[in-house]
Formats: sequence, C-alpha cells, structure tokens
Amino acid sequence: MKTWIIRIVVGVIALALIIVLGVGAWLVERFNASKPRETGEVALSALERPAQVVRDENGIAHIFGETDADVMAALGYVHASERYFQMDLARRYMRGELSALFGEDYLRADAQTRTYGFRRLTEDIVANLSDETRALMEAYVAGVNARVAEGAVAPEYAVLRTAPEGWSLEDSAAIVVLLANDLAAGAGEDMDRALLDDILSTEQLAQFTMSFPDWAPTMLKAEDMRVRFGEVQTEALPPAEAPTAQSDNQPGSNAWVISGERSETGRPLLANDPHLGLSTPAIWYYVRLNLSYGPVIGGTVPGAPFVILGRNAHAAWGFTNTGFDVIDILERDRDAETITTRTESIAVKGRSEPVTITVEETGDGPVLSPDWFDLRGFDEDSIVVRRSTVTAPGNRVADATLAIMQAETFDDFVEAGRGWTAPMQNMHFASVDGTIGYTTAGLLPIRDENGDWTGFIPFEELPRVRNPQGGFIASGNNLVAGPDYPYPLPGSYATYRAPRIEQLLNARERHSLDSFKTLQMDVTSEQALRILPMLLGSEPESQLGAEALARLESWDGSLDADGPEALIYSAWLRVLSGAIWNDELDTLAVAFNQPRRAFLEEVLIGEASAWCDDVRTDAVETCAITAGLALDAAMAETADAFGRDMDSWRWGDMHVADFDHPFDSLPLIGSMFANRVAVPGDGATINVAHFSYASGSYDVFHAASLRAIYDLSDLNNSLYMFAPGQSGHPLSPHHGDLALRWAAGEYFEIRDDWDVASAPEGSHVLTLTPQ
Repeated sequence: MKTWIIRIVVGVIALALIIVLGVGAWLVERFNASKPRETGEVALSALERPAQVVRDENGIAHIFGETDADVMAALGYVHASERYFQMDLARRYMRGELSALFGEDYLRADAQTRTYGFRRLTEDIVANLSDETRALMEAYVAGVNARVAEGAVAPEYAVLRTAPEGWSLEDSAAIVVLLANDLAAGAGEDMDRALLDDILSTEQLAQFTMSFPDWAPTMLKAEDMRVRFGEVQTEALPPAEAPTAQSDNQPGSNAWVISGERSETGRPLLANDPHLGLSTPAIWYYVRLNLSYGPVIGGTVPGAPFVILGRNAHAAWGFTNTGFDVIDILERDRDAETITTRTESIAVKGRSEPVTITVEETGDGPVLSPDWFDLRGFDEDSIVVRRSTVTAPGNRVADATLAIMQAETFDDFVEAGRGWTAPMQNMHFASVDGTIGYTTAGLLPIRDENGDWTGFIPFEELPRVRNPQGGFIASGNNLVAGPDYPYPLPGSYATYRAPRIEQLLNARERHSLDSFKTLQMDVTSEQALRILPMLLGSEPESQLGAEALARLESWDGSLDADGPEALIYSAWLRVLSGAIWNDELDTLAVAFNQPRRAFLEEVLIGEASAWCDDVRTDAVETCAITAGLALDAAMAETADAFGRDMDSWRWGDMHVADFDHPFDSLPLIGSMFANRVAVPGDGATINVAHFSYASGSYDVFHAASLRAIYDLSDLNNSLYMFAPGQSGHPLSPHHGDLALRWAAGEYFEIRDDWDVASAPEGSHVLTLTPQ
C-alpha cells in the first residue's frame, strides 16, 4: 500500500514538473516571439514609401521617412513594438475596461472613468481634428495596427492568455485625456475640505489648508506683470480663490530657462524635469523624428504621435504643472437640477454578465455615485457633481501639440496654445535667436462670489512673459503670479523647490550645461534648512533620540544617499507629522497620512504652534516636547527595522525608486519586469523623490520622469535622461539599462547631425518598406 502511495506522489510531482516546464517553455517562446525587431526589413501596408528606424546605443529611435505621414506610421509601428501593453492599459483605463482584463478588483476604477465620460470626450477630440493632424494621426494608427496584426505584440498577453485589440484615433485621443486628467488640480482639495469641515474649527481649517506663504517666490515677477498689465487694484481674495500650499501628494515638475546674458555661451539654456509616477516601462519614449520642417527630438507618450516635451531646429520647450484649480466638486440640491441619465455596461472577467451602471448628469457635469466614490463629508440628501475643464468641449490639444512641434518663434509657440483646453501647463520656451519666454494655455475659470463659473480668462490675458527683466523664469510648481496679475489664481502650489532653484540660479553670474546638471540633481532641502534650527531645540528622552539629534547638529540639509542623516530626518518628520495632526483629525487621520510640508513649518516656526499640543492629554505639550517624543519614537522604529548602529544606516539602502509594473510581484517571472534603484532626495528637494507616509516603507513612487537640458547655442549639445529604459520588453537590453545612470545624474545626447548612412557605431537599423 505504501509503495502505491509513493508511486502516486512521485507521479503527481512528475506531472506537475512536466506542466511547469511545459508552461515555462511556452512562455519563453512567447516572450522571445514578442521581442521588438531592431534590424532587417519589414513590409508594412501602412507606408507609402520606405522608412528607416535607427536605434542608437541607448535604444533611442531615430526615424527617417520620405513623408511626414511615413515617419508617423513608423513611429506607430515602433511604439507598438516596444510599448503596446502600456498603451493598451492606458486606453483601457480611459475607456473603463480594466475589469475585462483583470477582474472585479478594477470595477470601481472602471465605474469612475465611465462616470466622467472620457470615452465621449475622445470622440469629440477626434471630431475637432484639423485635416493635417488627422492625416498624421491616421498614419500613426495604421503603423500601430500593422504591428498588432503581426501578432505576439507584447509578452504580457502571453501571461494573461489574451489577445489585444487594434488601435484607433479615439485611443490616441484617450492618451491626451489621460494626461489632462492626471495633471488637473482641484478635486482633491474639495474632497479634503468636505471631510475636514465638521472636524476642524474655522481657524484650524484655514491653517491646515494654508495659503501659499508670503516668503515663497512666484514664478512670474511683479515688475514683468506691471509692464504688461500696469498697476492692478487688488482686493482680499475669498478662501475659495486664495492660492494654497500644496499638500505634497500631487504631481509636480521643475523647469527653468535663462537668457543668453546669464549663460556662458551667450545663448539661452533651458532645463526641464517633469515629476510623474514611476513605472516600468517609462511614461516617455524618446525619439528623433526627421520631418519635412526639420528634426523634432524629445519625449513622446506611447499611444500618441507627437513630441510633447523637446526641441526642433529653432527652439526648445519644457512644461510643468500649473496647479490651477480647474475641477470643482459641488454639492447640489437634486430637486433644483435638471438631470439626464445614461447607462454604461462594464464587462468583468470571471462574470458571465456585464455590470450595468446608471450615470446621472447635470449641466455642470456628472453626478458622483456613493457606490463608486468616497463621498464622506458631503450631505447625504444632496447630490455631488464634478465640474471640470478636462471634459469641456472644443479640446484641440492634438492640433496644439503639432503646432508647438513646428514653432519657430515665441509668437508661434504662444499661438499654438490657442486650441489647448487642458491640462494647463507652465510652458517654458527658448529660441536660437536668444528669446526666452513663458506662457500657459487652457481654460482657467473665472468664478463669482458663490464659486460659480462665469467664464474663462481670455487667451490673450493668460499668464505670459517674454524676455523677463531678471533674465530667468523658474518653476517648481510654485504660485505662477502674485497680486500684480489681474485675475485670481486659485489652486495648489508647491513651496520649497522654487526658492532653492532661484537661489542656485542667482549663485552664479553665468551658467553652463554642467551647472544645470548640478542644479537638476541638487538634494539639499530648503524645508530642512528652514525648520532644522527649531528641531535641534527639541527634547528627546531616549539615548537613540539624543544620538540622532547630535548627528543632525552638523548636518547641511543634503539628503544624499550615503550616511544616516537623511534617514533620521525623514523618519522623524513622518512620525512628527502624525503627532501634530492625528489627534485633531481623530478617525480621519489615516486619510491625511501624507506630508504637509508648508503647514508643518507653520506649526514649528510660525503661527500655528497650538497644533503641537496633544488634545487627548491633560498636559499642554510644546513643539519642543512633541518633536522630542516623535524623534524617540522614530528612532526606535528605525532601529527595530535596520539595527541600532546608526553608522550603518544609509538613506540609499531604504530610499529606493520603484518603477512599478502590474506583473512585478508575480512569482517566477515578476523579477523580469521589476526595476528598482537607490536614490537620494525627498519630496521637497529639486531632485525630487516622493515616498509615502502611509506605506511603511521609503520606496519612491514619484520622481523625475525625464531630465532634459537644452543648449540654444548648439542644440546638438543638449542632454537627456530618463528611466528605467526605452523598451517595455523584459528581454530587451534597453528595458532597465538607464535606471542606474538616471539615479547617478548621468545624461546622453540625441543628435540630429547624422543620417542612416552615417549612423553611430553600435546602432541598429530597421528598414520598413511598403507592402
């Protein structure tokens, strides 16, 4: 009997092993079959004439074609070859179709995007396309579908055991809407206020959602605004229109541009590093497009055929998020609204029948259902409506982006934005003729005393400047303009990066590419320098706390990856933040477990020190006592996790950039998709690296998605970097090859002074021919 049992067990194990090996072999074959073609010749029906794709040593695609349409078709083919699963997920998110691929866990996300009406918006965008833009987008879509038709388009589909659908113009429009919605501000602040209204007093609420501080600089300076608008009579703004200090849980970016008088070459320099969520593959795909009007080089977003951030032969441009409030969450009386309805059918993997939801809409926007949205804080007898410029009709961002690619002068650049609705961006510009400038474009609401929209700021009067008197324009997502600008600019603005950027720009009479590289990688925290003197006066009670405090006494505020000081400071602030406001917020504390850096400073060295008292105790705790106890607790937690020897603590060991992929946690194959690298900095440094207070780790989820420095004396000297790599395929040598270089502050060039015949050594040439 025992012999039979042994034989059965051995047989089962053998069978399981055969199955595992068989599945593994099949996956290996499928993974290899989906690797991007880099050499040889491929026939495509999408082409009218031959095109060539030359991938350089960094995997950057240099695309040559006889017509612009052929270049765009080749770009579509390349995007699909390297990034189709990424494109598909973005499209599915905007369509509300993630549940069909991943199951019921994504039903809430699908219901939310269906509620917003994004799919209808993509149809409007396509209907608004100019003939030129439409023709180029159609060529791009044809190139994408040519690659999809070849099969084995991405290894993820083999894991999911499904096949992708083809691409459409509406899908490319969805990529535009995805960016616009991700970068639009206002909704989070309104939801926060609804939660806090019943818990905090009026004074506490004003402090916790504090105004943008007077000591922080605006991007556009008063003297330039007075030249443009004259003397402006200003009045005190109501709270709904007062600019607020960012709570550090929003997307951000850096950009600065200097005039030739401030550079060593006598021509402008422009730097840009947009901060977005880290992912594998990267958000961006770098290209050089050789078009009829010259080369265009920079970052594209797979799924859309345009260079969004980059340069042409005449100029360079870079964007940061404005932070303007363009989304309102409104409480309305149902009986006073005219409501229409539509139904949405959502397919869910594992369910035999789709889930049908009913979406209500008002004249201001869709009604948010408590079935799918967290509406705590709102009156249950009211309806909650989302009003947003993102879904406003007339969106012509595709035409605007193409016009920016073609812009030769600052006037061209400004005019290109006339069809832009969302997302509103700080648009920095520099030209080979020496002009520098800034503009923004989009719909910025004008509100009446009740907060209702009465119109939008006219395009001609949006914030803008040409050749400012100070010789530079710098943005760290700070407030765009002060009271010398004639319109209120409600929104949420970052506080600490801009002062540090301006300080370093003013530290040198003239700048170079090298000084700009140093500036982009700077990890000295302006926040730390401002609050450290108070923190050093705290009163820890433990030996570990006292030892940590002693180490910070000689610290220069640099959150570099080596040494323990950055870890001590970061752990301390995480615990201290909770100690300051968790008692007041009570059950809502978990919803606000995130940095509120400007508010923390206001508590420690400003007018809000009463928050240091723990309202749950009879004693009155001072900030020195609360900070000392927080340091004790933070050091005890850190010692439990990493040992008591502070000499062995290293910020880079704990502070790791995690380039997220949906499959990176899967057994056996997950490591193929994972990319992780140690980084310095934090959420307040120029070289930004956000980590979550709520996660329990210091993993970085939000940082510089790319870096670029443009030299307008010779655009071929311009420098670029992004991470983790150009390819989305885990078997590609360019899947994660740039992550370490990105973390180390290295750069590469993307030059336009060679063609296919003179491609640099190590390049790979793929020829695409008409079928």
